[in-house]
Amino acid sequence: MSKTNKFRVKQFEKNKITVEEERKKHSPFILFFINNGKLIFTISLLFSLTVFIIAISLTLSNIKDSSIIIYESNGVVVSFDGNDQSIINGTPITKDYASKIFNSNIEDKQDIGVVIKIKERNFKTGTIIFYSDKTALVKYNNGEYLRVFSINNNYGISEDGIINRSAITKKVTGEIKTNSSLGITMLYLSDGSVEVTKENVTFFVRNSDLTSLDNKFYTNLSIVSLPIKKEENKIYYSNGTIKENNYLLVDNTKYNKTNELTIHDNIKIIYYENNFAEVIKDNLSIIVEKSEHIIYDDNIFEIVDNSIGEEKIDIKDIMDIKTITLENTNQTASNYMIVLEETNNYQKHHVTRRLPSEYINYNVYLNRNKINNQVLNNNIKGTSKASGLSLKNNTYLIYEGKLEKLSTVTVKIGMWISYETITNEYMNSAFIGTIKVYVESLS
Repeated sequence: MSKTNKFRVKQFEKNKITVEEERKKHSPFILFFINNGKLIFTISLLFSLTVFIIAISLTLSNIKDSSIIIYESNGVVVSFDGNDQSIINGTPITKDYASKIFNSNIEDKQDIGVVIKIKERNFKTGTIIFYSDKTALVKYNNGEYLRVFSINNNYGISEDGIINRSAITKKVTGEIKTNSSLGITMLYLSDGSVEVTKENVTFFVRNSDLTSLDNKFYTNLSIVSLPIKKEENKIYYSNGTIKENNYLLVDNTKYNKTNELTIHDNIKIIYYENNFAEVIKDNLSIIVEKSEHIIYDDNIFEIVDNSIGEEKIDIKDIMDIKTITLENTNQTASNYMIVLEETNNYQKHHVTRRLPSEYINYNVYLNRNKINNQVLNNNIKGTSKASGLSLKNNTYLIYEGKLEKLSTVTVKIGMWISYETITNEYMNSAFIGTIKVYVESLS
């Protein structure tokens, strides 16, 4: 700032006068800050501390009221994707509609449907089955199994057993079951998938959603069946369909083919008048009743309901869905129970009328397996199931299972009010409880 050669008295004391050179004049706004700097600093500091304290309080409050629940029981870490409280007071719905909305919220198209075997190769330590979705199943000579998933629309493993370092793999165990009356072998894998084989026909069901009876065999989603016998010019399929010459016989009605095409990997698809289709690959032949489920591009062939995963139904006020993840950190397996413990204080939730549990249905989904249309009526309070547990309230068993060592499982539960059983008497009523997981003690 330039000098003015003007001076003014700054301080006057006895026998002492202090003067200073006068500077150019400041604006009133600047002079305010110059003359009150310490006061402004003090006020700013106090304001900052106040904001900090309020922020910390809000953060702690949000943590306390968080909807994410995580706890540990006997070495098993249990976490909820949401809160553990269930308030069931929505609109009653039918079992079929409940299945639709539950499936739309749990299914991934990669976890459902059917694919066919493209080729099989032996290598030094086992056999590789290559499927039409570019996944592969490795069957090792020592009895172990490995699923290898696709990478960039290609197989994640070569024909000589070399796995691409970027490919996702999943080590699984397997159990062989047979339908002896139809001569069908089923390899059930621990991730819920199933390999189905009869003679030269092999297809892979991504989940275990199939029906296996003494006289019939088919997948439930798309109704896929396979040949069980041949007589002269007739081929009999496991769903009751008969192929004769170039037409199908279904319930003694004849249906001619409408279209035929060949896609990659020499896969032939023949469509018929009744919406059925036949899929042929080398010696493989299967019938697909819902031909609209046949999906393919230049690389992939699969049989899957393409609408699943696209239609997301708003489930608010219709179904209460809980997602629970259990992680076993122990070196030994653990048994566990998932229960719904009913509240003993409905007034706290401003509910004046309790909904009896027998009007509540639920589905359970884990490891690609579904348990449908169960009734919430298994109260274990005071029974042998509750041995060792201190249960003061009604506690309903939803699911019990075994968690293998060092493994993780995700369980989805969907609960709704049954339209088929409820009466008008229970309008404006509710059932309130808390989902809990009990794990056996290993000591």
